Amino acid sequence: MIAARSHRGQMRARRRPAAGRGDVVPYDYGAVFRISGRPGNVVQSVINTAPDSLFVAVAIGYGFEEDRGRPLTFEPAAQPGELPAGMVRLGDITLDDLPASALLQGFRVNPRFKQQVFGFDSVGENASVPERGFSDDPVPAAQLRQDSFFQQVKSPAEITFLFSMLDSGTGRELQDEPVHNIASLGKSDGERPFRLLAQPITFLPRTTMRLQIVERSQDVRGNLFVVFYGYQVVGSSGCPELLVRQRTGTPLCPTETIGHPSARVIPFDYVTTFQLTGRPQNVIESETTVNAEGGFVASSIGYGLLVEENDVLIDRSVFTLGPPQGGGLIDLARITLRQFPTSALLDGIRIRPELARLAFKDNGQLANQFPITSLDELFERLNRPEDVSFRYAIFDSGRGRDLQNQPLHNIAGLGSADGDRPFKRLARSMIFQPRSTIRMRVEERFGRGTLFIVLQGYKVLATGAAR
Repeated sequence: MIAARSHRGQMRARRRPAAGRGDVVPYDYGAVFRISGRPGNVVQSVINTAPDSLFVAVAIGYGFEEDRGRPLTFEPAAQPGELPAGMVRLGDITLDDLPASALLQGFRVNPRFKQQVFGFDSVGENASVPERGFSDDPVPAAQLRQDSFFQQVKSPAEITFLFSMLDSGTGRELQDEPVHNIASLGKSDGERPFRLLAQPITFLPRTTMRLQIVERSQDVRGNLFVVFYGYQVVGSSGCPELLVRQRTGTPLCPTETIGHPSARVIPFDYVTTFQLTGRPQNVIESETTVNAEGGFVASSIGYGLLVEENDVLIDRSVFTLGPPQGGGLIDLARITLRQFPTSALLDGIRIRPELARLAFKDNGQLANQFPITSLDELFERLNRPEDVSFRYAIFDSGRGRDLQNQPLHNIAGLGSADGDRPFKRLARSMIFQPRSTIRMRVEERFGRGTLFIVLQGYKVLATGAAR
């Protein structure tokens, strides 16, 4: 009898018109905090929920968008040639002029001054491989001690902070005292699943969530993102009836199509690609059109960066201070910046850690008898897939709604960039209507190459489309 009633209830649910159901869509709410690197500094932010929908939070995560560039000032040596006193050409700066810490940790051309460094007649901004030529205009050597033509790129830091949250709708705090981020949320590099809440929290429309951060890390600067993952319940449903029927399962398997295999339901991924140019704050948009056969159901999302090259090939034919020494050996101190690919200087380069002992002598000076055959293996680019940083936003044209309250940092919203994490499962599967478009917007922060953002799920073919 109970089974029969359950079966009749399930049949009624299947026959219920889609327009009478609440529209449930995955949604992320994020808050941004500006971290200054002063332990004890208190930063606050608020999240205001939408006025037309409930928000149910099921998980929480965070990520740190660090400002890794640091001013690199140094005293270049006098350069040979007919130059006025106190003037240098940036392309003729040698490795010996740079601090050893910059060679080991990494350095690059400051993106703000690349036009002054490479000149205004170089390859255009949108070139896939921005190889340029150094400007021959001399600059005052004293200016290198004031203007940051070059930056030292520090290694990513593990941020530490205390945080607390308050739900203004109920007036309740969500902890009894500020809690340590590692203890409650895990590492900031995204190499862990997003923390699932022990019980989902429902926030009413127009609710304000107040978050407070107490900094604990010294000299670590950037933007901290704290994100609530969940779903919104808004108005009436815009789901096609075909997808509503396909997503209704048995009481034992109530979600998606589990237990109901069908030839009309096939796994499918929608892939969106972006060509990152390495210019911070550059904005790129792309759209993907959903198939017209019945719609698309997205259940998870992932991303990755395809780097075109990582080698640093040094031009051996240009030795402004003389040819290599006999026996195929070279003095590293004599290598100039002009001999490096300019794309590598824009990405940032460093001496490979495993070759650091060969590159330096016991007194800390650069080796003067380095094998020239190993020269192309000495440096590596800082443009690595695991270090890519960007902000993203997703828009569903079928509903005319964003899927987050603001652009989110990739680590905070999707997890680590090296793929060493589970794909982020959406709190509720997202149904994209037939012929709608999925618009994605990316704002670059660090990294160059082809960025892939993938919505993973399945599509439902119209009746008769598959046999």
